Amino acid sequence: MSPGLRRGVAWLLLSELCYTVMRVAARAGAGDLPWAEFAAARFLGGAVVAVVAARLQGRSLRVSDQRNAWLRSLFGTGGALCLFHALGTKHIAVGDATVLYATTPLWVALLSGPVLRERVGRLTWAGVVTGFAGVAVLLQSGLAWSNPTALFVIAGAVSYALALLRLRRLSGHESSEAIALHMSLVAAAAHLVVALPSLRPVHATAWPALAAGALSGGFGQIAVGRAYSAAPAARIAGLTYSGVLFTYLLEAAMFHRAPSLAESAGAALVVLGGVLVSGLVRPPERAIAE
Repeated sequence: MSPGLRRGVAWLLLSELCYTVMRVAARAGAGDLPWAEFAAARFLGGAVVAVVAARLQGRSLRVSDQRNAWLRSLFGTGGALCLFHALGTKHIAVGDATVLYATTPLWVALLSGPVLRERVGRLTWAGVVTGFAGVAVLLQSGLAWSNPTALFVIAGAVSYALALLRLRRLSGHESSEAIALHMSLVAAAAHLVVALPSLRPVHATAWPALAAGALSGGFGQIAVGRAYSAAPAARIAGLTYSGVLFTYLLEAAMFHRAPSLAESAGAALVVLGGVLVSGLVRPPERAIAE
């Protein structure tokens, strides 16, 4: 494994740990705060984290590639709207929503060839097939068709995949903090607009979840930017599946909800697909040949 790939893996795993805390915090605060208001606070917190991190490390917060920055932020905001709606409405379990949103790497792998001109190998395609098979197992009870929220999450995953592809265009010459700040401000504004009709003061009981969601989401956003600047999108995107395991574990600990047999089987398949998509199982000489 090359040094760049190792760095990409480490940063992406860290981002998934942060996003797991954010997702569970969103569900924990759903009873005290509307989902859009929580999401707006999360992205405002992410903006603060980006500014502080940039100042501490002497990094620029200026984005020169405005076109790709706006496309990344708009597609990312679309994905966030879908995910936070699902987490806040309680119409789907946190773990199930995470599995469906974790189809993002599959879409990244499918689109990285035509969009980024990155070569996708046979194991990556095997991972795509395996990952979608895992989603099919999860949805075998008809979850997607009986629950519109599930379809909404899948649409969000496609939107987020497009955002990650734009991130790959950006991250070679822009700082992770600048990209995160741009995304945070755009997403915060969009969620505030959605939240306006139901906007209300934050109750004291909602502050812990709000703070956890804002800080963890902000750190996760910076980490994912650094991950995609260190390694090719199709090689590391599958590690997003680690968030499935992290979320199921934290959901079980926080809400005492264990996944069903179908959920466990589906999660196992998507994790396997994620490993294949990331390319971590390839021998060095096979990776070079491809």
